[in-house]
Amino acid sequence: MLRDYLQKRLDEIRRHHAQGATGEQVIAALTDLTDEVIERIHRDVFEKVPSDRRWTFEDGLAVVALGGYGRGERSPYSDIDIMFLHRTSVRDEIEKIAGVILQNLWDAGFQVGHSTRTVDDCIAIGRSDLTVRTALMEARFLAGSRTLFDRFRSRYRRKVVGHQPDLFVKAKIRSREAECEQYGTTIHLLEPHIKKSRGGLRDLHLLRWLAQIRHQTASLEQLKQQGVLSKQDHRALSEAQEFLWRVRNELHFFAGRCQDSLTFDEQVRLAAQWGYHDNRGLLAVEQFMQRYYDHTTAIAEITGRAVEGMIARNAWRRAYHRWTRRTVGRYFLLSGDEIAVLPEFRAHVFGRGDRVLMLFRYAQEHHARFSAETQRLLMEAMGQWPKDHFSNRESCAVFWAILSGSAGVSETLRDLHRFRILEQILPAFKRVRGLMQFNLYHKYTVDEHCLRAVEEAEKMSGQEGALAHIFREIRQKGILFLSLLLHDLGKGLGGDHSEEGAAVALDAARRLGLDPAIRDQLVFLVNQHLLMTHLAFRRDLADDRVLVQFAKTAATPETLKMLYALTLADITAVGPGTLTAWKQDLLSELFTKTLEILTGETLIVAEEEKINRVRQMIRSRLKDLYESDWLEGQLAAMTTRYLIATPPERIISDLERVHHLEPKSVKVYAENDAERNLTEYSVYTFDGLMPGIFYKMTAVLAAKGLQILSATITTWSNAIVVDTFRVQDPDFSGPPASYRLEDVRETIAQVLLGRKALDHPSSVGVRIRSGSPVLPRTAPVQIELDNSTSEKYTIIEVFAPDRTGLLSVIAQSLFTLGLSVQTAKVATHLDQVVDVFHVTDQAGQKITDPDRIRHLKQTLAEDIEQFLETTRVQ
Repeated sequence: MLRDYLQKRLDEIRRHHAQGATGEQVIAALTDLTDEVIERIHRDVFEKVPSDRRWTFEDGLAVVALGGYGRGERSPYSDIDIMFLHRTSVRDEIEKIAGVILQNLWDAGFQVGHSTRTVDDCIAIGRSDLTVRTALMEARFLAGSRTLFDRFRSRYRRKVVGHQPDLFVKAKIRSREAECEQYGTTIHLLEPHIKKSRGGLRDLHLLRWLAQIRHQTASLEQLKQQGVLSKQDHRALSEAQEFLWRVRNELHFFAGRCQDSLTFDEQVRLAAQWGYHDNRGLLAVEQFMQRYYDHTTAIAEITGRAVEGMIARNAWRRAYHRWTRRTVGRYFLLSGDEIAVLPEFRAHVFGRGDRVLMLFRYAQEHHARFSAETQRLLMEAMGQWPKDHFSNRESCAVFWAILSGSAGVSETLRDLHRFRILEQILPAFKRVRGLMQFNLYHKYTVDEHCLRAVEEAEKMSGQEGALAHIFREIRQKGILFLSLLLHDLGKGLGGDHSEEGAAVALDAARRLGLDPAIRDQLVFLVNQHLLMTHLAFRRDLADDRVLVQFAKTAATPETLKMLYALTLADITAVGPGTLTAWKQDLLSELFTKTLEILTGETLIVAEEEKINRVRQMIRSRLKDLYESDWLEGQLAAMTTRYLIATPPERIISDLERVHHLEPKSVKVYAENDAERNLTEYSVYTFDGLMPGIFYKMTAVLAAKGLQILSATITTWSNAIVVDTFRVQDPDFSGPPASYRLEDVRETIAQVLLGRKALDHPSSVGVRIRSGSPVLPRTAPVQIELDNSTSEKYTIIEVFAPDRTGLLSVIAQSLFTLGLSVQTAKVATHLDQVVDVFHVTDQAGQKITDPDRIRHLKQTLAEDIEQFLETTRVQ
């Protein structure tokens, strides 16, 4: 009966929530309901106690709410934490009573955390366990002996809350930082945890816990009255808290369980439910998440300042700040690692944009942070600056000096963004504040990604090796940093974000008064920031035409170096693990070959001359190992592309493997490349053995859960097939085990020999991680043909939503269309695959007939769409 009553009341609260009740009203109603149930159970249990023993419980037991429930923040399906506080003399009786109460709560459907303690127990554990100490600070009386509870609260505040407050404050801050390491150190995660990620509800909890220690209150209203929070900060925190409460309540009600992760699916649903609509350039969900990030940014910034003000300085630190006090730049006071505006010059500094920026420039130069008072002044001025406050020539000069600084560039830009000054200098930055990128590729919002890209580039100077040397050789690092800051600001404008970004860069250059040469280079870098990834991951780097054209585009070694650094920083800033060793090798190869062309260190020689050099090298190495006729026959049978693109050592290895290749046989080799974290599977057989080798290989590898990175498919004129697939195995963090390699090798051989059937593409393993969300489609399947880049091959590019088994579907479709795949590169860009195939017809010719091209594109698109529809239904 109690369970039915509880469900009825919960349904009523759910209806009130759906009808527009505030988050505060809902959690208050849930807290009151839980209090009512516990009081009722306590009363019923108490009434069953023999009358001669009731005195024991009247004075000997208090039921106490702790933690979130204690502070009155009961979410629909959050656990409740209660304590049975008792006198020492009645421990055994209390444990029996507690057991009965708990059983009733479990039967009613509550998830209950519980403890049974005396006042002395509370004091002892409160001093030794940080988590319990915090929970007991939020204790709230529910039922039983009010006298006992008041005695506990009085002694606990005196002996625990006031005990070693400085250590407690530091320990709680460290604990919160550790929690953020697990749930997200940045506000701008694309799938945040609404409670534990940076800017979540836990930051508000931390503020309240420390405020109890420093200011004897956990109330935001009282903190405002005491001057700890300004009226503006109090209003912002209250609004943000209400927003998060409301979102959390909806997540719980919809899931029917505790659900605190704001997943992509939930974001889409909430955006629609709360009345957001798609508009030009911005999806409804992106608008909703901008609002979310606005609130979490406010929480992180305001609580961060307040918490910093509660950290006590020790005597040595206070003395150090006194000893190191000195004036810098006339208007500023540097004390240790803090910088402040001298009181007599505050109006003078804040009245001019260039002087405000000089504050940031000196902080950058001296590796200093702003004092608490300076932060307060900047926050009060935030958003109040005149529109042209930072647009004068002097301000632009200081901003350029910040960008050109030898260190601290990314940190200073982040501070300018934090205080909303960056968007005054570069107005386009205001639009992307908190703008999410609704895909499975990026991990951060646009503004956070751009700032991280600057940070990643800046890190290059402190690294070892060739990349650090290249970065240090870049003369105009300010251009590089500004291009990284701007490179994705074209997103959300509706068009190609590189082209839109180039317009943003042009506007920024004009605002900053940059010289024409610098302006042109900046616009080029933003407009072409995806060019190197396009070429390295989707074009044949053995094709001289590709390299020469890219060299002409880059034009100078300095521009090439900046584009290379920009590309690496951009990919790294997407998220951990995005810049794989394989990707870095491809980009490095493209950079090195192009730089050699630009510096004249490599001459582009005729194709025939290259082939002759390779053949002569192989002859000289192998003349004593193989019969001359056999070796010459193999060298003559090798394709031109194979001889040019394959390293000599690999050609020698391939010859060794095909030397004893029997007709109607298959040889499969597996080699781990630990440095690049990939595995190569190489297949040697004869062309007539079985049709469709490429698509069957892709199906086998996908069925084994392997992610195919690239493939090289070669058929010599003597019908020998030499196919190599480079893959990553997500089941292993390092090199796959030998049993795994053997299993894949054996399966490939059995399938190609016709002894084992293929799995259907829709049932293969994982191209993307199992359980990963599948986002709503934002673009149709797109098929592009390029007959201009390569002299010998038609290049087919397939853009489609990433799905398990998709590559084998594409491969099968190409086979059915009568196309011969020579090379394949596979990449995931955003939430789409970008698969690139160099193909010919069965006669080895490019596909040039317009009708056949039209039929090819239509058939390939239809096959993919049919597969996507099938997997969506499943």
